[in-house]
Formats: sequence, C-alpha cells, structure tokens
Amino acid sequence: MQWLLLLPLLAQTPEPPVETQPASVPSLTPAPNPIPQPEAPTEATLKIGGYTILSLRGADSTARVEQALQRFNDIVHDAPQPQLTVAVRGNDGGAVLLVNGRGLIDFTPRDTIPNGTSRVLPIARVWAGRLKAVLSNPTVIKSLFVFTGLPERFSYNGADFARGAAPATDVGRFTTDGSRTAPDSTGKSYVLFWDSQLPLPQNTLFLLNRYREFVPYTHL
Repeated sequence: MQWLLLLPLLAQTPEPPVETQPASVPSLTPAPNPIPQPEAPTEATLKIGGYTILSLRGADSTARVEQALQRFNDIVHDAPQPQLTVAVRGNDGGAVLLVNGRGLIDFTPRDTIPNGTSRVLPIARVWAGRLKAVLSNPTVIKSLFVFTGLPERFSYNGADFARGAAPATDVGRFTTDGSRTAPDSTGKSYVLFWDSQLPLPQNTLFLLNRYREFVPYTHL
C-alpha cells in the first residue's frame, strides 16, 4: 500500500531542468597576422642550342639573360664564318664572357656567391667552358647558322614569300636563271631557285644558305 501512497508525490516531482550551453562570447583578441615568408630568389637560365650555360639570380636576372641572348644572336648574325670563339676577360672582382671578341654578359661577385665563392674569375671560366663545349658541337653550330644571312621574308614580282622551318632535301632538281628577289631595306637582293620539274610560277621558291642548302620560301 505504501507504493500507492507515493504515487501522488511522484507525480508532483518536477522534471530536472534542461541543461543549456552558455552563449559564446566573441574574443576581443585580434587574430595573429601570418608571418610573411621570404620570396624565392628570381632565377633565370641562359641556354644556347638547348644546353644550359649558366644561371643568374636577382631581380634583374631575366632581363640580363634576355640581353645576353640578343647579343648572342647579333654576334651570330655578324659572324663572317660559321665559327664562334669563347673567352673570358677580367679578375676575381668582375669578369666578362666574350664571344668572337664581343661582350656577351658581365659577372660580379653577386653572381658567383650562390656558387659558394665571391671570386668571379674561376666561375666565369667554368661557364665559358660550358659555352665553348656547346659551340664545339657541329650540330649546334649548324642550327645557329643555317639561316644567317637570309631574310625571313622577301618580295618577288609583287608577291611576298616567308621562310620555312628547315632546308629542303636536294634531289638535284633546283635551278635558276639568275632572277633575284626585290631589294630589301638595305638594298640587298638574293638569287632565286625553284624546282625545275614544276611549271612556273611556283608557290615555293628557294634561297641558298651558307651550307649550300636550299631554304624554302612559301608564297603568302
């Protein structure tokens, strides 16, 4: 009977309150700023004939390499023969790399310190040695000189022609009657060749390069 007497008391017992999470208070402490990471040094690589010659670091490294490539192209263009010499002039404080006696690029200690030394001349000689080895490769030399002395475009009989990517295979069919291109801006003209087995006029004409190869030019 006692449990019957307890029933009204149990019915009047309030349920425990539902626990609630306290509202989060936004932090007034500012988030720490990320520590800036140092930028990787700018690096540019000088390549000749597809071979790496040297690498430079610094904000102006790309401009210096581009200038060296332009100088190299000018030297190749002006070379009387398909041959290039390499030399170094200077001392441990500074040096210049020479090609055919003309300055290609200057070096200072900031260029050699990444190589573990502040002495310029030994590193400049290493780089000169690499360039000399590359320019001693007959395949590289031919690729450099295959178009030297030839225009990218010429005009003939009022039509424009553009140079092809590589010399044509000579099977003994090229001929000429002495006809020449129209003079260029310097007044120079070139003897024209064509395929003797095809009727004239032809869409592709040819000029002879210094290797006695026939370079095609296609009508635009």
